Amino acid sequence: MNSKNLAAKLENIKMLADECLADLNLSESTSSLKKAHRDSIKENKLNSKPDFTMPIRPFVKKYAKGMSGPKKFTLILAYMVKGDKSIQISLESIKNSWDKMTSGSLLGMKFNRFYSGQAKDNDWVESKKSGNYNLRPSWMDIFA
Repeated sequence: MNSKNLAAKLENIKMLADECLADLNLSESTSSLKKAHRDSIKENKLNSKPDFTMPIRPFVKKYAKGMSGPKKFTLILAYMVKGDKSIQISLESIKNSWDKMTSGSLLGMKFNRFYSGQAKDNDWVESKKSGNYNLRPSWMDIFA
């Protein structure tokens, strides 16, 4: 098959695809479609409780994408207490879990004590006893 013939066939495919999209009234660009897909995934995360039955590494890989350090801190705490707001976890335990997952595909950053303060400032966690943290009712806002 020569390159002119192949180029003509590809042009026909493109023209047919454009017509089909116009017929379906979906003439959005590919990036818009990808954004809509990402938004629907994000919406699904918001509408359902995180799956605490998963092992911690797949859990973090699934939910931590695009999160800031304070949100990731809250996510790790939430996993450790399985969403129970009454359970307190020590900062050292959270840090130890974090330090096992600093690769780019998981948390992607080193632990910083600043994250716990910011999580408290955002009302996602609280520290009733020095060095221990529990979730606040608004902790699910980390997915917004």
